[in-house]
Amino acid sequence: MQAFDFDKAITLHRSWKMKFHMALDRVQGQDFDTQPIGDAAHCSLGQWLAASAGELKDFASAGELLTVHEEFHRQAQSIADAIRTGKIVRLSDKFIIEFGVLSGKIEALLARLKTELQQTR
Repeated sequence: MQAFDFDKAITLHRSWKMKFHMALDRVQGQDFDTQPIGDAAHCSLGQWLAASAGELKDFASAGELLTVHEEFHRQAQSIADAIRTGKIVRLSDKFIIEFGVLSGKIEALLARLKTELQQTR
């Protein structure tokens, strides 16, 4: 299995709420580039999950993480597009709040998978 930095992945996924906050503060219309955040395969976690799929198949948390991670990227794309088009203008918007909950799920699943993998070594 490829080596993977779980802590870095948690930090990177956690940072999206901050990126959206900064975008809301300074973005005007089409200045906010939203590509390719909707594609889970473009981030290091998505690439690692795909490359390690065979070795992770016996870990329930990995399967759940894959599903939640793909939803995370779909929602991130929707939020970024809504910010770009002016449909979301506050961090208190329900879509941003729901995204934060989804981000928390990713963090918890990454921590759980990291522990499970360490226990098998």
